[in-house]
Amino acid sequence: MRFVVVGGGVAGVCCAEELCRLQPKDEVTLVSASRVLKGVSVVARLSRNLEELALVERRLDELPYPNLRLDVAAGIDTEGKALLLGSGGRLPYDKLCICAGARPKQLPPAVFRASANGAAAADGSPAASNAQHAKQAQRDGELAALQQRVLTIRDTDSVARLAARLRRSRRVVVVGNGGIALELISGLKGADVTWVMKHAHIGDAYFDLDAAQFLLEELQHQRRRVAAAASGAVGADRRQQQEGKQQQGEQQQQQQSQNEQQHGGDDPAGVSGVLGHAVGPRWVQQLPAGAGAGQNGGGSGLGSVELEYGAEISAIQFAPADGSQGQPQQQQPEQQGAGTAGSPASVAAGAAGAAGEGPWADRPLLLTLTNGRQLEADLVLLAIGVRPALEWVPPGLERAVDGGLRVNRHMQSSDPCIYAAGDSASCQWAADEARHWFQMRLWSQARAMGIYAAHCMAGVQDQTGSDMAFELFTHVTRFLGKKVVFLGLYNGQRLEAEPAADVVTYSRIDEEPEGRSFVRVLLLRGRVQGAVLIGSTDLDETLENLILDQLDVGGYGPHLLDPDVELDHVFD
Repeated sequence: MRFVVVGGGVAGVCCAEELCRLQPKDEVTLVSASRVLKGVSVVARLSRNLEELALVERRLDELPYPNLRLDVAAGIDTEGKALLLGSGGRLPYDKLCICAGARPKQLPPAVFRASANGAAAADGSPAASNAQHAKQAQRDGELAALQQRVLTIRDTDSVARLAARLRRSRRVVVVGNGGIALELISGLKGADVTWVMKHAHIGDAYFDLDAAQFLLEELQHQRRRVAAAASGAVGADRRQQQEGKQQQGEQQQQQQSQNEQQHGGDDPAGVSGVLGHAVGPRWVQQLPAGAGAGQNGGGSGLGSVELEYGAEISAIQFAPADGSQGQPQQQQPEQQGAGTAGSPASVAAGAAGAAGEGPWADRPLLLTLTNGRQLEADLVLLAIGVRPALEWVPPGLERAVDGGLRVNRHMQSSDPCIYAAGDSASCQWAADEARHWFQMRLWSQARAMGIYAAHCMAGVQDQTGSDMAFELFTHVTRFLGKKVVFLGLYNGQRLEAEPAADVVTYSRIDEEPEGRSFVRVLLLRGRVQGAVLIGSTDLDETLENLILDQLDVGGYGPHLLDPDVELDHVFD
């Protein structure tokens, strides 16, 4: 049997490794566009279904599997059962699993506005024609420089570029309201941040208004504590240590930039044609402690956070050089530098690199929001969602509304020899067959899907019981340094049609010496359907059992979360 798996992310690596374990005598080939593969290790098992995971990066040539291959999938010959490779080769398969990940969503091109209009010359003379070409070149250069200042955060490569750029960015705008945006807000220290979201409260995909308010208060508490600690005098030895770390980080970023140049990593908006791997937990630890140090001279301040609810970006341009509210003053083409605006190499080189960014290097961005407000910024960080990266897959394979490959209960696509997992798959069967599980494109689900797809490809899914991973939605992550646990239909997913009187939520906030914690449970006709836990609560396993067992606890009412009621003893 010839198994082929496409994708070096969590789903692909977990699928390939599981196939190698289950079918040691069969041929298993993993096709990855990157030499760095992403796997998963278990940090802690919190309950039967709940695990805290960590992402582990490994090099392709370090793994003990002979059939790993560095190449790009370019298409599929479904009739001939062969994967078409970017190098021009063909890779025959008996069963193929597509784990190609997702591509981050981008702002529409019309959002970027150049001040140079590139208008056509009136008389058609050679001089006028040259002037027209010069204006068009200036306009193209300005648009490219604008796009370089908008960095899409999705994978490990974009995080490395962000770490380099932050050293010279004092004012940052974060656009988006998902998990990456939430983590960005907690990780951006030393810069003034404006958080732009189209929703009415933070973390709309994860939290209701109560949980969002708790996190906002926690963000304010943390910033006040850090600001108070930073207000004291910093010893010379500590400053030297910080400078040494910063210098070391800049050297690492410069090396990273050189590698990117060698492998084609310097792409507009931080998105390359070949996808990197999705970021995992604690990725914000890679960000510098003091953003904007290169511009404000210190970087020791915490910076402010301002929220813009119910708004999106309608236009991005360079602010006028004279500080007026009009259009930016045009730079003459002959004044433009030869460097690429905002390239990772020039950023990593620090202030010296700014000279190679052309006439726009020192110009802030001017953002116009859909609510009419205008903001100035040095850098825009985009985290507005993803879409499956399946452009290379033949249209004959059935897609779901979300763009993923529609798969059945055994992860098979409309072609029974082709499977899908992770971001590439759309598990719409879950709405009917998984009572407390739903798909959300998370690296934790990518792991479960990859393993389960391998079991289905090997025909052992009934013996292993790996479909238990679809029994209950579980996810553990960290926001603002706190452990956050999501269980079941935690935000009322799929309960929209239920009578409002039958759906009840209870929440509580605890003030403990080790920090504040938040618990919210959602009940449908007296039975727990989902829960959100923030901080240290020790209720993970208890609430998981309540969801799975569907015990009627409606009689407890709000006392269900009374700290004096030991739920773990009553219901375990």
